[in-house]
Amino acid sequence: MSTLKKDHIVGAGASAAVGAVAGGVLGALVAGPPGLAAGAAAGGALGAVAGNRLAESADKRNDLGHFQQIFHTMPYYIAGRDWHDYAPAYRYGIDSFERHRGHAFAAVESQLQGGWEAAARFGSQLAWHEARPAVEHAWQSLQETLDPTTPHHRVEER
Repeated sequence: MSTLKKDHIVGAGASAAVGAVAGGVLGALVAGPPGLAAGAAAGGALGAVAGNRLAESADKRNDLGHFQQIFHTMPYYIAGRDWHDYAPAYRYGIDSFERHRGHAFAAVESQLQGGWEAAARFGSQLAWHEARPAVEHAWQSLQETLDPTTPHHRVEER
């Protein structure tokens, strides 16, 4: 399990416990013992959701945190490269998806390649053929989340 996910579990778990206690106390005051059980269950569920959202919003890596946790386990990872080479590729995939939303990656790939090269690889040492899989991975991750009805293929960790 990634560190990122562990942080979210801790945040959700702690908030669930606090929510359960608060809900239980409120439920007991309003409806006695049955209210205690119902209040604790409802407070725990609401606390878990709120805690997970807070943990996500506190993640300083913003929307690249997931990719930072897994980039070195992906089949396209090149030994000897580090996060500073892959971060610009993932960021480019996210940003370009937002600009070209509704289009298939393959349909805009030549534009993306030109943009990658024109921007001097955004400081990365990866040439387009090396960065392309990471760019597409970020693109597909957004597509799966935001456009779930669009057909896509999934990049698996190694």
